[in-house]
Amino acid sequence: MSEIDIASERIAVLVKAFQRNESRYKSAKYSEVEARKDFIDKFWIALGWDVNHDQQTNPYEQEVKVERGVAMGGSQRRADYAFYLAPNFHDVRFFVEAKKPFVEIGTKENYFQLIRYGWNSETPLAVLTDFEQFHLLDCRYKPDVDNALNRCLAKYHYTDYTNRDKFSEIYWLFSHEAVASGSLEKRAKELPKPRGKARQRGLFPGGYQSIDESFLAELDEYRKSLARNFKNQNPKLDSETLTELAQRTLDRLVFLRFLEDKGIEPQRFVDRFGESGTAWEDFIAASARLDRIYNGIVYKHHDVLDSDKFRVDDSAFANICGGLAHVNSAYDFNAVPIHILGSIYERFLGKVIVTTDHRAKVVEKPEVRKAGGVYYTPQYIVRYIVENTVGKLIARKTPDEVAEMRFADIACGSGSFLLGAFDLLLTYHGHYYNENPGKARKGECVARDGKLHLSLGKKREILLNNIYGVDIDAQAVEVCQLSLYLKLLQEETEASARQYVLDFEHTARLKKLLPDLSKNIVCGNSLIGPDILEGRLFAREEETKLNPMDFEQRFAQIMNRGGFDAIVGNPPYVLLQDEFRDNRQLAYLRSKYAVASYKVDTYHLFMERGIRLTRPGGRCAMITPANFLTNNYLAALRRFMLERSAIDHILVADGGVFRGISVDNAIFVVQAGEATRDSFAIIHSTPEASALREESKMLISPTEAMKQAQVLFTGQRDGRHSVLWERTEQVSVPLRAVAHVNFGKQLRDRKKFTRDVIEVASAHRIPKGYRPCYTGRDVSRYGIHWGKLACMNSDVARQGGCWDARRQDAENKLVTRQIGVYPQFGIDLLGYQCLNTVFMVNVYADGYDPRFLLGVLNSELLQRLWTERFFDQRRTFPKIKGTYLEQLPIRRIDFSDATDKSRHDEIVAKVEARLEAKKQLAKAKTDKDKTYYENKCAALDRQIDRLVYDLYGLTEEEIQIVERQK
Repeated sequence: MSEIDIASERIAVLVKAFQRNESRYKSAKYSEVEARKDFIDKFWIALGWDVNHDQQTNPYEQEVKVERGVAMGGSQRRADYAFYLAPNFHDVRFFVEAKKPFVEIGTKENYFQLIRYGWNSETPLAVLTDFEQFHLLDCRYKPDVDNALNRCLAKYHYTDYTNRDKFSEIYWLFSHEAVASGSLEKRAKELPKPRGKARQRGLFPGGYQSIDESFLAELDEYRKSLARNFKNQNPKLDSETLTELAQRTLDRLVFLRFLEDKGIEPQRFVDRFGESGTAWEDFIAASARLDRIYNGIVYKHHDVLDSDKFRVDDSAFANICGGLAHVNSAYDFNAVPIHILGSIYERFLGKVIVTTDHRAKVVEKPEVRKAGGVYYTPQYIVRYIVENTVGKLIARKTPDEVAEMRFADIACGSGSFLLGAFDLLLTYHGHYYNENPGKARKGECVARDGKLHLSLGKKREILLNNIYGVDIDAQAVEVCQLSLYLKLLQEETEASARQYVLDFEHTARLKKLLPDLSKNIVCGNSLIGPDILEGRLFAREEETKLNPMDFEQRFAQIMNRGGFDAIVGNPPYVLLQDEFRDNRQLAYLRSKYAVASYKVDTYHLFMERGIRLTRPGGRCAMITPANFLTNNYLAALRRFMLERSAIDHILVADGGVFRGISVDNAIFVVQAGEATRDSFAIIHSTPEASALREESKMLISPTEAMKQAQVLFTGQRDGRHSVLWERTEQVSVPLRAVAHVNFGKQLRDRKKFTRDVIEVASAHRIPKGYRPCYTGRDVSRYGIHWGKLACMNSDVARQGGCWDARRQDAENKLVTRQIGVYPQFGIDLLGYQCLNTVFMVNVYADGYDPRFLLGVLNSELLQRLWTERFFDQRRTFPKIKGTYLEQLPIRRIDFSDATDKSRHDEIVAKVEARLEAKKQLAKAKTDKDKTYYENKCAALDRQIDRLVYDLYGLTEEEIQIVERQK
């Protein structure tokens, strides 16, 4: 019997039971609690969900989280059921809200409440049910109570459950089997896209406005309003102070809304600001009161903001409070995942307030503007890095051993990686104590629903012991602390918070709810120490902006024990030549960092800094651009990684993981303290919606990599390819020994491309001072098709690349595109010039025919050797590099030896035939002729490959190594 048949039979039993006593179940005396126990729980159990946790007993690994309390403080705080899929117990798949059959469930208030849960958690669909009725709601749109009734997608009556077709609709959408196969995502994609006004509100592709886009837009508007308000009322405020004041005000309001929605604060305060005084006076009074209870940076007394002399336009501030208030608000901070709030704030921090004498406006930070925006690390990347560092280190350790460990992000931003580490630590401790209940000390756990949960005191202890962060931006430090506080209080309630206060109220150990994180999360420059100030004069503003930091002083105990146990993160990617006008900073960094190269990027320095700050045996992992694997100028970085750490693996995310950027990313995972001795894997993966799908794996031999001048991390599928390379080198010379390899010419200015390169009608109609030229799109394997471009040919236009007229204008030069997994060569018979999207190969050695090199370089053997040794690991715009082209092994030909001469000439003849076949293929008109010449080209390719194998003396076994990789 199939799963759906079993489910259908079980639910048919429930339907009959409901029918027999329908009047009782629909009476006012029959409660929601009874309806859930008698019918709703059993309905979802029939669909394959472990509602009663009969199998999933660990409270930290349960696919169904059930909220048994109906309401708190007069309003419901959580959806009744939240459904997850193992092993991801972080992201809700869908919500179910239960009601009792007596009431009408299809009200706009009920719909609005449930849609708000779903939208804030980024779940597209939700279910409202009392068993008698089953309503399917669309949660993709920003909640609007007046429009909520329009968000119902389908309605089912309990009698429909025994209708096979209608039950199948429910089953294949919400059963465990269906959800695990992606049913919800598929259904969401099938839903109609918005039209009219909904489409015009800046919604992203997919058709609806997400919580992060919506809330970020509102925060931006609130910041603008506060900036104008504060500046108008307090004209002497400077940009930095104004930015801090607006940030702190919004942080206080958001944190208070969080406390309200979680039920930790039993009353709704933001809704009532202005009832007992002005809205601002009530806000300041509430801040002082909350500071006495909670502590932390958010409500800490601010000399300007909390001053009696600070002036505010109360009407404008009251409007902001009204927009954020819970009443009919789209935002439910109990449902918004903490990491989503982090992603909102990460982008929020990309802007600052700038002032003139009388005005204030919000602008992007210069570094954000140059980078094209702020790119928040996806949660699945955070989890991958944290699990491969913190997770590996704490496995099989006791809580006492874990308490001695220190984990850091030295460019923490809004704290996404620290949140991930903290979450992992909380989960680990929860697992440990539930598996070893006798080892929990007094006050470390509380019993709830028959399971042990970490107490607030224990979570505070873990946060203070284990989590550390650094960022140069003071606002980022504030937001990071705020995010960690939100995570700390995520599972707390009014009762648990009150109990914590009572536990310490009458003791000398009185502790506020929130720990002081000022020594854990600090503001400073992770790359520059105070020694930069020695012997140099910096203006006060320059020095404070530079914000040099001494790790030995700020984290003395940690550094004295050898460093952090793990360092994780997503460091900034900034080319410092573009960033620093002051050469003193660049000179300092070059003197301090072994990896500093021709072009210094901050991420290179953070990689070295992270590894150096990790104690021996600790682990360091970051996500960076993938170009460090093969970039010519980063040999020192790769050598540093091999010599100063044991590389565990490097994962390449082909196409990148950041929305809107088509750049491959790499995650490196290393163990600090010892050199890399064993081969390590480069794993290629494709980013999906919330995971990385592994596609291929290649091995790097550290010994082989260190033999090369460039120390390339290009990989090999097995050791036989390294042997094959050595075999070809033994009978070869590098390409540079027989030919010049040059980049095409780079013209004066890309912004003037239309002037430096023009399109012409024919080669006979080219203006004076111009020459016909090839670009990358003109070149294919054994072919060049001129695209009717001509380029300037004067000294005025020169900027880079090859301008040697003898090479540019030479006939019979080989040409290959700059972009490709491996080089594919054509031959230029006309002597046209080349732009910098191609490389030119001009043969100069006596006796070597260019067509001989064309056949060898286009052969399967040379292409395979390239991909194993020089492929730059990028699936997005992989680059061919001249330095590597020059190293390709070209078989030495002794032209005085008849056998060698004969092999050379035979390849030339076959290549001539191949070129002619390519030409005929281009001219073919009929399918019959096209097929004929395609087959002829393929046959000639095969013949040339066999001649090349023979030329290099490959054995049949070695030929199979090459051929198997096709």
